[in-house]
Amino acid sequence: MTRGVHWFRSDLRLRDNAAIDALAARCDEVAFAFVLDPRLLAAAPPDAPRVRFLLDGVERLERELARRGHALHVLRGEPVRELDRFLARARPEWLSFARATTPYGASRDARVRARAERAGVRVLAPKDAVVFGADELRTKSGGLYQVFGPYQRAWLARLAEEGLGAPCATRLPRPCAVRDARAGTLAAGLARAERRGGAAASAADERASIPVAGEAAARRRLEAFVERGLLRYATARDLPAVDGTSRLSPHLRFGAVSARDCIRAATDAAACDARLREGAARWVGELCWRDFYAAQLEEHPRIARGSFRADFDALEWDGDDALFARWRDGRTGFPIVDAGMRQLAATGWMHNRVRMIVASFLTKDLGIDWRRGERLFFERLVDGDPASNNGGWQWSASTGTDPQPYFRIFNPTSQGRRFDPDGDYVRRFVPELARLDAREIHAPDADARAACDYPAPCVDHAEARERALARYRRAIGRAPGAGATRAKPARRRAKARR
Repeated sequence: MTRGVHWFRSDLRLRDNAAIDALAARCDEVAFAFVLDPRLLAAAPPDAPRVRFLLDGVERLERELARRGHALHVLRGEPVRELDRFLARARPEWLSFARATTPYGASRDARVRARAERAGVRVLAPKDAVVFGADELRTKSGGLYQVFGPYQRAWLARLAEEGLGAPCATRLPRPCAVRDARAGTLAAGLARAERRGGAAASAADERASIPVAGEAAARRRLEAFVERGLLRYATARDLPAVDGTSRLSPHLRFGAVSARDCIRAATDAAACDARLREGAARWVGELCWRDFYAAQLEEHPRIARGSFRADFDALEWDGDDALFARWRDGRTGFPIVDAGMRQLAATGWMHNRVRMIVASFLTKDLGIDWRRGERLFFERLVDGDPASNNGGWQWSASTGTDPQPYFRIFNPTSQGRRFDPDGDYVRRFVPELARLDAREIHAPDADARAACDYPAPCVDHAEARERALARYRRAIGRAPGAGATRAKPARRRAKARR
């Protein structure tokens, strides 16, 4: 009998799971493990939406495996040590896990692989989180694409050439019995965490309202989006007041559905109905952005802490904590910005168009370091993904790869009027402004603000814009020629995404 162990991480599903499929092709018996990694859990408050969503997904996976006659062995502790101990008890010939692309994940996986192979266990670590990895799409000179347009063309060409194939049937070998007193259920693992100071839950009324996790919920959301949302996606995706996006980002983040299955569903639907082609193409393009940012972080791990464009490491950021608090709490006096930040606090999610607006406002209007906003988003987002979060923030701050040019600064009032023309989004999340009509809701006058108990704008946008331009020009001046030459490739795309 050939034994295998699969280590679940951000691949909390059984369907179209590349690592499980590879393991099942080689083994007669398998055991499943999940490690509660204190380092990752400590990266956000214990009641953060991302942590709650992850644990809900693990619990639902645990129940689905039990329905199929398998146990999920939940371990708690440093993954290398815990897996080494678990493998010694399971005595498998094979260990599988989905390849990680983040700096921490890649380092951890290399150590796990080394320990396993020293013990005589062969390792399977296929690509799973992305469609194409950083090593699969290279320029003619062998480097990684730094501009999205050429990357997308290469990505789409390879997708057309290779296809995705049909998802493998989820065949689970027989359960592999493992006697391990330290492994247990998720509930037991969390109970141990709380006894060791993992912090207690906050009051329910202080929690963000997050979606249901798990593979079944992800499949339902995907099917509903393809059936009802794909037709209008190309036009509705930029309107935060309507349910015009897939809302699958949390499920993709933790692997309750694969990006491959999302592309299959969209392209199959478009092949059957020509009206869906534009929406399908736009949505597949967003999945391509996800691969692009993952590739950048994998290739350049330094960008997790620093600017992709090294010349902008010299930016002189303001450290105004009072202004940061007003932005964080949705009290800036700019309705579309405040609506976005309140949506984030209430739901653990923010519409992508609004993410760009609030990020531009923090970095350009308030002059506050993008890393502070990135950290807050990572703590509060249910879909907090290291690569996409970093890429989005650096795009908005003009410090990243193929960024929005530094001189293109969102006007929050005009952005609100353009993308929330009736004011419905603002009314939903800034209820004190609900009685204002569409003409005034994005720029209430002093009397309206006083009547609604809504604050005056915390900055003058025109003046803040000039300060931002001067700040970026000073940074560019310290690295002659760098900024001017690197900003050009992004102009056409940035204009299209405004």
